Amino acid sequence: MEEKIVQNLKKMLPIPKIEERRNVLCILPHPDDGEIGAGGTIAKMKSLGSKVTYLMVTEGGAGIKGKSREETVKIRKKEQEDAAKLLGVDKIIWLNYPDGGEYDINDVRTDLKKNIENLDPDLILTVDPFLPYETHQDHRICGLATAQAASSSLDPNGLIAFFFTAYPNQYVSVDDYWDKKVEAIKVHESQINEEFLLIIQQYFGFKASVYGEKIGCKYAENFKVLFPIMLHCFEEAMWI
Repeated sequence: MEEKIVQNLKKMLPIPKIEERRNVLCILPHPDDGEIGAGGTIAKMKSLGSKVTYLMVTEGGAGIKGKSREETVKIRKKEQEDAAKLLGVDKIIWLNYPDGGEYDINDVRTDLKKNIENLDPDLILTVDPFLPYETHQDHRICGLATAQAASSSLDPNGLIAFFFTAYPNQYVSVDDYWDKKVEAIKVHESQINEEFLLIIQQYFGFKASVYGEKIGCKYAENFKVLFPIMLHCFEEAMWI
């Protein structure tokens, strides 16, 4: 992309820091995605006085081998409630689409539009559906339906921030909240055994330390942050 165009656009449309936002809606595919992808930032924003709402697209019913869907849903919802409480999340809304099942993105988008219009967030956090090689349909549907709903329902001055992204343009220092993020991840015992937790700590910990170097801190979480106008016919979105 022509660098001159991108640099001028950044001056024309400077993107505010997401930490400045005070009504945050986290739209998530499954229980545990919020904690793993943005737990430090969520805890930080709560400490800064933000209201944080979780909107869970699926019920998490496909996540425990050997358990029925009903048993799994009960366990994972309780884990999510406890993890969210640890981070300070104010409310959880469940859409209860089937985890890993067949459902229509158009139905999800309609439900998300209603909630965005009702909650009127100034920031939406969600997974990046444009992540190269992302194959999980729940993540792709959640992220894309959120982007589509946000492009028409989010206030023009609102922001959408994608995590699990390959194209970050903003980094949030979470030095004081990293331990809380890890503790919140541990709450998802049905998903996170000791071996997997070690992998998460090493993988995400290493990345967070590299991102932290960019902004002069120990740990940082990364996001792709855009205005709603940048979600349609905006050729430079990847490079902003």
